[in-house]
Amino acid sequence: MSDYDPSVPMLRQLLGLQILGKLEDAGFAEEPLTKKLDKPYMAERVYARVDGLPKGMKIQVYTTVIGDGDNVPVEVRSSGKDAIRVSAVYVTKDGKTRGLGKETRVNRTGNVEDICERMLIRMRKAWKTCKTATYCECGAPKFVTKNNKLACAEICWLTEEEKNKPYNNSKKRYNRYLRAPKFRG
Repeated sequence: MSDYDPSVPMLRQLLGLQILGKLEDAGFAEEPLTKKLDKPYMAERVYARVDGLPKGMKIQVYTTVIGDGDNVPVEVRSSGKDAIRVSAVYVTKDGKTRGLGKETRVNRTGNVEDICERMLIRMRKAWKTCKTATYCECGAPKFVTKNNKLACAEICWLTEEEKNKPYNNSKKRYNRYLRAPKFRG
């Protein structure tokens, strides 16, 4: 088969159907939308699998597939910044999700079958991440932080009050750049 070209609608539809078929063959099911949208058929389809994984873990695939077949044909998004993404996720006791690991994105370049095969390889790596996770004393899996250290996915070292405290994203270290420069005469 020839290379995938995002400017050809028929190839976008073919790739979208191939991705959905590969996910169905691998035992993945579509995740429901988390919020109400005006055009739900334009939302990216997210698929997940929990069968055969330790309790609370799942593998999610962000497909870049849109459409419902009625309003919009099932196809991948046209070329842009997005790519197929695969991640291993842990669902905490309070229902929040924490990433255990994410695989290298799958760029939609090359042959359609090769794109699907690369997606399957990433899904297998995420599966291995879930199966070989190390665990905290509280029973939750650990994930690798930005500092390359292991941390508990349940964040068990914090109290419930500290966990539920609203996150303040304003960082004071950036405020110094907002001030006008001092005049040095």
